[in-house]
Amino acid sequence: MNTSAAAPINQLVDPYKKTPIRAYPLESFSSANARIDDARTAQQRWQHLPIAQRRELFLNALRYIEHNLDGYASRISDEMFKPLRQARGELEAGLGKLRRIADMAEGALHDTTVAANGQPFAYTMRRVAKGLIYTIAPWNYPFFTALNSIGPALLAGNAVVLKHASTPSVGELFERAFNTMGGISGLCQHLSIDIPTSNRVILESAIDHVVFTGSVAGGAAMAQLVGQRASNLTLREPFLQTSLELGGSDAAYVAADADPVKAAQMLISVGRLHNSGQSCCATKRLFLHQQIAPAFLVEARALMEKQVPGSPHDPATTMGPLFGGPRAVEGLMAMVTDAVAAGATVLSGGKVVEKDGYSFILPTLITGVNLQMKIMREEAFGPILPVMVVANDDDALAHINHALFGLTTSVFTDNAALQDRVIDTARSGTVFINWCNDVHAEVAWSGWGHSGNGMPALSDLGFEALTRTQSIVRALA
Repeated sequence: MNTSAAAPINQLVDPYKKTPIRAYPLESFSSANARIDDARTAQQRWQHLPIAQRRELFLNALRYIEHNLDGYASRISDEMFKPLRQARGELEAGLGKLRRIADMAEGALHDTTVAANGQPFAYTMRRVAKGLIYTIAPWNYPFFTALNSIGPALLAGNAVVLKHASTPSVGELFERAFNTMGGISGLCQHLSIDIPTSNRVILESAIDHVVFTGSVAGGAAMAQLVGQRASNLTLREPFLQTSLELGGSDAAYVAADADPVKAAQMLISVGRLHNSGQSCCATKRLFLHQQIAPAFLVEARALMEKQVPGSPHDPATTMGPLFGGPRAVEGLMAMVTDAVAAGATVLSGGKVVEKDGYSFILPTLITGVNLQMKIMREEAFGPILPVMVVANDDDALAHINHALFGLTTSVFTDNAALQDRVIDTARSGTVFINWCNDVHAEVAWSGWGHSGNGMPALSDLGFEALTRTQSIVRALA
């Protein structure tokens, strides 16, 4: 008689229709830890390959993703309701970013000769792989967010273990693409574990760095766990560094000299409504100069009212359901109701509709807001945009840092002096000039304040964050 207990099951359920999406077994801590040990063994071989060879193998591995784009795009749509066209676009754009990251690797990881300044020594500094990187990725951009650490980590000579519980198909995609390269197996593994098991991994397992993208509360929990780990001096690496990229309530200012129609097209279609507004770096607080406000609001309202909510598998859909289900819809409506009760005006949307078995909050434009309203202080993770009209640049600059988040700030102006003032004023990791809601491999990506701990991803600094510095000091004869 077999008395062994069956593995627990994680069941993904559609929060609207209460129907199952996908079930998969959860691993125990001992199983996850064994795979972590396998990854460490693989990493010891991988790190000794020349950078050029790792790059070539990495680029070859991208072919698996290229050949399976449509299938994984469909599964992403099933798991987090992103419209199918947008899911495929995320995979395609992510492939381009991974290629650019690979092109940067040799330059970012080369040894650096340091001037001796008359000392009788030769100085060199080199980048050495940390070892095993633990990436915990979110559901909203499941491929995009995870690749920001997985790409640089592998190219730098690390191995990776990934937790992607809400969109497990993306975890499987990374594992199938990158787990075996150059005949070395175990380099990139997706762990099917729950939160308590993940916490034990951080506290007890032989990992060397944690990358977490998610909520502010989740980031605080990561920091507490890493602090607890530091008391366990039996571990080889008790003092973990973390890369935390958390929420955002990003501000944008459209100045008097901006083209209001072009600015609206960028800020509404890309800045606020892409991915149904479920983006950490989406524009969530908008300041308009009074001279261009009327024209901007006319265009913004038209763009919002053109959106087509519906099933993520309907080609006509431009706005899929919110991942969080009815609770997420209710939370956003509560923000709108709170603002209206305090004197704000709903210019567009502001109501819930039912379609294809889903609930949608229509894209919502709110004017007459003030800084005390929740909608101007807290993160609104969905298609609602509060707008404050200001009399001048000084008023806008006085308000852009009002929220506690610091992911991005945007300004739309051709005035170089004003651009510089915004750059100097903004407390955020990225400042966009006539642009918004985007992530570039070539420059560092980091969150300040409640948006993260400032540890950079991407760019040369992203490689630096996932490696250690080793200094070589040679005495000269």
